[in-house]
Amino acid sequence: MNLNKFSKENVTIAFYVIYAALSYGAYLLFPGDAKTPNFGKLLMFLLIPISFIYAAAHVIRHFNSDKSYFKCLLIHTVAWFSIITFLTNLKK
Repeated sequence: MNLNKFSKENVTIAFYVIYAALSYGAYLLFPGDAKTPNFGKLLMFLLIPISFIYAAAHVIRHFNSDKSYFKCLLIHTVAWFSIITFLTNLKK
């Protein structure tokens, strides 16, 4: 599969959509109990450092290349606000 035929913005959006779908699938397939966390919730909490690393790569590419990654950085920002809102409501 050649990722060059997809735009960098579409790849960024697809990353978050596919990761959310995998987390939801893990949430349904691997339920937790009182002593072990649900695997889907664990994946959602792991999304924070994974997405920071992915965004850091976009920041480095933005400043070290001729291409603009500004739209990708906006997508990361919107996704982070959505994740934080979701995890805050999940905690309640």
